[in-house]
Amino acid sequence: MPCQPDTDPLAIRTFIQAGEEIAYGDPAVTDQQRAAAGRETLAERSRTLLAVNRHRAAEQHAQEGLPADQDVLRVWRPRDPAALRARLGEGPLAVWAEGDLLHVLWQGQADEVQLAAGVQPRLWPVPDADDLWEASLRVRRLDQAIITIMVAPRRTGDDPTGSVTDRVVWRGPHAPAALPAAERLAGTITDVWLESRVLGAPRAASVYRPPGQQGLLPGCVLADGGSAPGFASILEPGILAGTIPPVLLVGVHNAFNPANPWPDRRAQEYLPGQHRRRFDAHLRFVTDEVIPWATQQHGAATRPWVAAGFSNGGVWAVAAAQRRPEVLARVAAFSVGVVPRRISRMARSAGVRHYLAAGTLEAGFRGATRQWAQRLQRGGLDCRYHEWVGGHDHYWWQQQLPAALQWLLS
Repeated sequence: MPCQPDTDPLAIRTFIQAGEEIAYGDPAVTDQQRAAAGRETLAERSRTLLAVNRHRAAEQHAQEGLPADQDVLRVWRPRDPAALRARLGEGPLAVWAEGDLLHVLWQGQADEVQLAAGVQPRLWPVPDADDLWEASLRVRRLDQAIITIMVAPRRTGDDPTGSVTDRVVWRGPHAPAALPAAERLAGTITDVWLESRVLGAPRAASVYRPPGQQGLLPGCVLADGGSAPGFASILEPGILAGTIPPVLLVGVHNAFNPANPWPDRRAQEYLPGQHRRRFDAHLRFVTDEVIPWATQQHGAATRPWVAAGFSNGGVWAVAAAQRRPEVLARVAAFSVGVVPRRISRMARSAGVRHYLAAGTLEAGFRGATRQWAQRLQRGGLDCRYHEWVGGHDHYWWQQQLPAALQWLLS
């Protein structure tokens, strides 16, 4: 979704994704507010677009294949509700493939249903059925894909982001095997609240230290630190097997407040152009307070430190190393949506190394991540770039961090 500032917060605009025209508006404004002002609502525009999008998707279904510059495309054909219901089995969510087509079907009562994670179209209501919602996507190399499907239904007046009710990880028959995961960590996860002079408030952190390690360990500071236990469960088997260097993983939690989601404090701290004061304060908190604390209290080496993150957290990891390469000289960043226009003089002098990765089904993030990799390579900096057949997906971010640390710390 485009994210530039909007001079008219009540306006409804559209963008094209996977061949579908999608309506969007300022997330801080509700449809009730638009209606009270006599303006078109998001729900109204979406209903208007549905018939047009179905017609376009039907044409795309008949054409077969994908344009050379697209890896995913929405398609549609009329479906028999009874045949679809037979697909559901015991649960409300069914996902299956037919050739290069991925089908998602959900049963439930809602005013709209959004998919999240690996693919993110809005589900369309099935004609002549009051409780069935579907999406069909033509996906390049679908047989090699791993895609997390998360369903977020909502009623009018609910939180605009919705809440995830159902989830499945779909795997193609030729998808790569998953890395082993620890069911129970042998290492330690320590959750703490750090008093911060820079932030003027305490902030949570989650620290993972692998088992059986003596002496100082290289440090990796992870944005969106609440995800540290999940990453640790993938890192630990590799560390114990000797295929991944032992590392102290320090997850710094973000400032997002679900009770008051707008303005987005996480984005303000992670994206350099959103709120300069908050971004700068958060960066100083990490480099001048968190890292010295982890060095003193948890046995981290002073150097090198890796800045790691995904999505907006990946933007932060890249931007942090551009500004403080004397502290953060390594970057592991996945699905980065916004990248610097140029390499900073300090980062170039420090020779900051990057491991970057993105999915084939997240076009904007993939394009920006790849653009930054190419810029680094042209600038003579050490960079490794990888793509997976999938989308904007925690599964893939967790799978990538071990490879990133193995290469960055070798």
